Order: sequence, then C-alpha cells, then structure tokens
Amino acid sequence: MKRLLIPLLAALALPTAVNANEKVSSKMSDIEANKILLGQILSTCYGVSQNHITMKQKIDMLGFALNLHERSHGNKQTIKEDQMNAVGKALDIFPDCFPEVKKDK
Repeated sequence: MKRLLIPLLAALALPTAVNANEKVSSKMSDIEANKILLGQILSTCYGVSQNHITMKQKIDMLGFALNLHERSHGNKQTIKEDQMNAVGKALDIFPDCFPEVKKDK
C-alpha cells in the first residue's frame, strides 16, 4: 500500500504546467447573449408574479437586461428581433408580465 500511496501523493504535490499566455475570449456569441437576455427577462417576470419586486424594479431590471444585450450582441441588425423573441417566450410562460405588450396568436 505504501508503494502506491507515496508516488500518488508526490504526483499530486508536483505543480502542473500552466500556459499564462493563453487568453480566454471575452466575446460572447449572439446565441449566448440571447440566452442571457431570456434568463434575465424570465427571472424578472417570475419576481413580478411572486410580488418580490415592484414595477419600478421590473423596469430597472429590464432596462439593464436590454442594455447588456445590446452591448454584447454581435449582429446589430437582429438585436430588436432577438429582443422581441425573448419577450414573446417570456409571455408564453408569464402572460401577465407585460400587460402593455399584445401578443399575436
């Protein structure tokens, strides 16, 4: 048992090679940006439905979500369409979240 334990501990204790020059991309794909937006909208609608947040907080949270989405979305031509798709998906789950928005059926 000692013959196996000592080499195992030595292997774990030795440092591993790390490439410090390798960069991680901070860019986000449009799909990731859309998923984050949908998650933020759904979280906000859930908070409203459970009376955890006020309407002012809802507006602030949605403003932040839309601003973040616009800054992280790469394709500037489809931003509005992607935002409306996210709102439509949220309305499927929380139909009373945006009473000012009428959904076409």
